[in-house]
Amino acid sequence: MRFDCIERRLANLFGLYARVVVQHPWPFIIVPLIVTASLSVGFIHHTGAFIKDELELYTPTDAPAHGEYRQLDRLFHINDSDPFYSTRRYDARRAGYILVTGDPDGSDILNPLVMHAAMQLWTVVQSLTVEDPDDRRFSYPAICVKFPLPEDISRSLAAATSVNGTAPTETCVSNPMLEAFKFMLLSRTQGLLPAFNGSLEDLSIAQLMGPFTTDGLFLAHLLGGITLDNAKRIVGAKAIMLPYALRHGTKQEDLLAEKWELQLADFLLEYNSPAIRIAWWTYETLASESSRDRDQLVTMLGPMFIVVTIFTVACCCVGSWVRSRPWLAIGGVLSAGMAIVSGVGLMLMLGFKFTSVAYSMPFIVFSIGVDNVFILLSAWRMTSQRMSLVERTVDTFSDAGVSITVTSLTDAISFGVGCMTTFPSVQMFCIYAVVAVAFVYVYQLTFFAGIMVLTSRREVAGRHCLTFRLVAVQDREIRRHPDKQKTKGEKSKKALATTYWTMRNNHRKPPLKGSYADKSIDRHVEESFENNHWLARFFRTTYADFLLHPIARIFVITGFIVYLGIAMWGCSEVKLGLEPNDLLPDDSYAKQTLLMQEKYFTEYGSFLHVWMHNLSSIDTTRHRRIWIALEREIELYEHTEFTAYSDSWLRTFMAFVNSAGLLITPENFVFILRNVFLNQPQYAKYTRDIRFDEAGTRLEATRFPVQLRYVGPTNQSRAMHLFRRLAATSDLPTGVYADFFQFAEQYNAVLPGTLASIACAGGAVILVSLMLIPKPTAAIWVSLSIVSINVGILGLMTFWSVRLDFISMVTIVMSIGFCVDFSAHLAYNFSKGSALTASDRMRNALYAVGTPILQSGASTILGVSFMVSVDSYVFRSFLKTVILVILLGAIHGLVILPVLLTLLFCPQSGDLPDGDDTTSTVDCTRTSPSGASGNSRTRHPNLSDSLIAARGGSINSSLPSVSTAVHMSYGQLGMQLPVGFDMGLATSTLDGGSAPPTTAHHASAGPLRPKLPSDWGSRVIAQSSGHRRRSSATESNAFVYHNPSMDNLR
Repeated sequence: MRFDCIERRLANLFGLYARVVVQHPWPFIIVPLIVTASLSVGFIHHTGAFIKDELELYTPTDAPAHGEYRQLDRLFHINDSDPFYSTRRYDARRAGYILVTGDPDGSDILNPLVMHAAMQLWTVVQSLTVEDPDDRRFSYPAICVKFPLPEDISRSLAAATSVNGTAPTETCVSNPMLEAFKFMLLSRTQGLLPAFNGSLEDLSIAQLMGPFTTDGLFLAHLLGGITLDNAKRIVGAKAIMLPYALRHGTKQEDLLAEKWELQLADFLLEYNSPAIRIAWWTYETLASESSRDRDQLVTMLGPMFIVVTIFTVACCCVGSWVRSRPWLAIGGVLSAGMAIVSGVGLMLMLGFKFTSVAYSMPFIVFSIGVDNVFILLSAWRMTSQRMSLVERTVDTFSDAGVSITVTSLTDAISFGVGCMTTFPSVQMFCIYAVVAVAFVYVYQLTFFAGIMVLTSRREVAGRHCLTFRLVAVQDREIRRHPDKQKTKGEKSKKALATTYWTMRNNHRKPPLKGSYADKSIDRHVEESFENNHWLARFFRTTYADFLLHPIARIFVITGFIVYLGIAMWGCSEVKLGLEPNDLLPDDSYAKQTLLMQEKYFTEYGSFLHVWMHNLSSIDTTRHRRIWIALEREIELYEHTEFTAYSDSWLRTFMAFVNSAGLLITPENFVFILRNVFLNQPQYAKYTRDIRFDEAGTRLEATRFPVQLRYVGPTNQSRAMHLFRRLAATSDLPTGVYADFFQFAEQYNAVLPGTLASIACAGGAVILVSLMLIPKPTAAIWVSLSIVSINVGILGLMTFWSVRLDFISMVTIVMSIGFCVDFSAHLAYNFSKGSALTASDRMRNALYAVGTPILQSGASTILGVSFMVSVDSYVFRSFLKTVILVILLGAIHGLVILPVLLTLLFCPQSGDLPDGDDTTSTVDCTRTSPSGASGNSRTRHPNLSDSLIAARGGSINSSLPSVSTAVHMSYGQLGMQLPVGFDMGLATSTLDGGSAPPTTAHHASAGPLRPKLPSDWGSRVIAQSSGHRRRSSATESNAFVYHNPSMDNLR
């Protein structure tokens, strides 16, 4: 069964379109140039459309963490003007920190010398200033978020620094340890610490910690690598964190905060101290550091363009100044570049945003555009040089146009599916890519088509490819009649090669067998083969012979099975998710910061926010004593492997009530909490943890911060699931949120998102393949190739240290289009034509697309290889997965798929009987025209039989022949022959040896048989007697009868 109705109509449409382009090429060249120039105006919006890299771009948009964050912010919103309590902050915007360690690393930092150096550093940091648009200067104290000072510290600072003794109640966000150290130094100068009269070196840890806090765990999240005594007091630490927070409530404040953070990073890059080592992280770190990768990638666009252009020019040149097409290669490169400019310009004009990942799009799309150049040029080279310019162009676009349409559709579908993913960065990349691919397709059929017509005119006119001058007459004659320059052996080799040539179908009147037109057509086929690219000849002969060898097939099938086994094992070991440091360049200072934070601050990290809401509507009969239910709930979160203590207002409240001797009942619980407890100044920080109903008589919502411990990139997803399960099983409406939730969501979304994208894109691509590839069986093999390649990518990338994250997700979805490019090209050409054996189909397919596949794969790898210069996991991962896609796609298209198609080829109506094809192992039984079931077919007399009978030759009725009723539709080949024309009626013997025998000799010798090379592969031909004999002919030449009268026409 063949589904070629769409393919045939589309091919005819491209043929009609090509005639228009041949007649009027210049409009097709000029209009794209004008469109590109117009759309390039969109680049003026480039700066405003760029979105700085933030973690939100790499997390799913439908992640539950977004809803949890919004609910937390709605219930317990915090403004910049509110007092800063680190345990209650859930918004990390415009906040950062400096990590200080001793020198050497690992030494104790709780000694006066290190603390003094840290205090000096913090003093300089606070003095950094920035200017606003009105040239006013602001230092850190002017733009910082404030936090309240402990009362004893406030009084001491007031006595030490204020003349009138006014006590400061708040200060900028910093580490309280430094404030305590400053307090000690100032107290010594003011005589507030009479017990301390020694030098700075004589200060002890007890003196350093004592004046500030009695609970060491209060500072645990600001000290790293801490050591506690039995009383839980801090007696040592390896690192100290100096946090900061900036106001960003208005646009003006946010702009000042951004400038200050950038200036801070510049200062710290140049800072050097003999006593301490520093590392830092700012809100702008990710954006500023990733911009280095972006800038480096942009600088690679020019060299990539030049190198790919040189490669394309080299691939378009052959050993002839006339048939070489350097200007066609340049036109193809310009067409791809124009498509990228037009696509990006259009999207910018429409107001679409983009991020740094989108900068890798030109490297991929540029390679896609160049790939189509090789397909069109290969189709042109296989046309006969005796045909007119119009005929050759029509044949070229009829054949290559369908292939380009299939690959462009599959690429667009793959990127289109990527647009529907939940990762914003993937969406931005794919939106720009799908528009650029659309422009590539349009410009290939317009701009590049016009360039191809102009260069084809030059070639047909016999002009030099560089100087455009006519070549010498002798050279043109050699080009037109290469047989004159060939030796007898070369002619024999050429004739042997052309026995595998298939022919296009047209409806012109057939030439008589043995006529000059007949010999001319045969000679045109040989010339097209001889003048084609050497790689095409290699794929048709040497390489095809290798794949047809039984040992080679066994090796290929065995290797394919081993490959699938290794790939599936790798799939079971695949690692999920992207770690934050993967978004940074390899030499970024921030990578050291994240490593230091993971080393020293995972034991006591940030806080988990647990809240209970809608408490006013719960069943009071079950929870009359609400404070007991709340206490039970919070205890669940304190006894997990990822948490420690909680900063619970409820426990402080109960201690306050007990110390005051009050009695708590369900009736007075809210009154005492609201009017007594929260009015105490020392409990002011709890006011943001409690919400009452509108009447103020019932508790509506409450929050409890819980200290996180040992939560890192390897267990973030597990910790998040644990906390959510606790919340879901609670008797009270409960929500949970931590700052790592949004980034941990990718671990849950990337695998199902990837599989869903593969399924959607794969299904759409299979549908396109079924519609445009004539044989459904070939389309099915293309579909299986998609599965095999994607399994290979998922499995093999594990062994190449690439995780399944949003970057590999992009390339895996993109691989569906890329792998179909190679497999669809080969399957499409394999399925074209009729009356062909499986081996002939394979030779034709490899001859048509083997060279373009190899050149396309090489150009793509060459283009993306420039990403290796960018020291970033993101682009390095992108490069690795693209290389896997291209290599696996090329191996499937050039090695695995040809072998499987020939082994499992099932001849259909219009093909030769499968008994004549030893390359197929499938026994396809069908009903003959006479109604009998079997492998036989009713024999129809053909033109060859008539000619031989008319010339007195005997006809062996036992030999089958090709039916004249077969409608041949052949593609990617260099000639057109009428329906029923017997290609086996050659004008010379296959080995180019002695002269053919006479007619009388034929009559006396019995059945006519071709003279074949002794080493040619044997095959079985069915005889009328029912037995089989061995023959060394290919299927198409098994029916050849030599016509001695044709020698007179040579």
